[in-house]
Amino acid sequence: MPQRFRAPFIASGILLAGLIVLSSCTVNQTITIKDDGSGTLVLHAEVTQVLHDYLSSLAEVAGNGAIMKGGKIFDAASIRKGFESRPGITVKKVSTPTSDSLDVELAYTSIQGIFTSVDTLKSSGALVYTDAAGKKTLKLHLDRSNYMQLSTLFPPLKDPTVASLMPQANDTYSDDDYLQMIQFSVGDDGPSLLKKSFITLTIDPEGAILSQTGGTIVGSAVVFRIPLIRMLVLDKPLDYSVTFR
Repeated sequence: MPQRFRAPFIASGILLAGLIVLSSCTVNQTITIKDDGSGTLVLHAEVTQVLHDYLSSLAEVAGNGAIMKGGKIFDAASIRKGFESRPGITVKKVSTPTSDSLDVELAYTSIQGIFTSVDTLKSSGALVYTDAAGKKTLKLHLDRSNYMQLSTLFPPLKDPTVASLMPQANDTYSDDDYLQMIQFSVGDDGPSLLKKSFITLTIDPEGAILSQTGGTIVGSAVVFRIPLIRMLVLDKPLDYSVTFR
């Protein structure tokens, strides 16, 4: 069994994939994509008291003041500053309504530009947007070898404590291993909470959806409901996509 417990900090699906992932949490995000490639992202993330207490103790042991500043899981000022430093992104809102929740609203001028603005992310294949022959496709591919490269796009992932909790390329643990670590780290309620945790990502493109993989078409959008443990373990690659015209 691995010797350390890892739980990514926050994840927001495709545009924010890897930014906010916490075991025993709720993450809902909606990404709109206009015909010209611009759009918006709205995110709400909320963690349980069990995880709040665990992260608080972890930050205290690590001597890391960046996490749990003022008793809050999320550092809104740091997150806002990080996104404002990215070209092509306009931050409309970053707030922490409660000590355990985060709301983010962003606008972007080019989804393809965001994904290709960082060389390491561009070469990782984690996030790909193509526009050819009138068809637009957004793909997400995550595995243990490319997950860490997302930190170049999302500054909060560079925090040393956060980085140490994320999936590593040489990890070998399974779902059962991870659930045992969760139980040891946060108590008997941890495994059941994790099993109930999902990342819900809604992609709402301008135009007709032609195909998708890994989700469900609901009206004019595709909804991806990703079990959180799959993001945390990543023993098998995750692949999701939507093609629209």
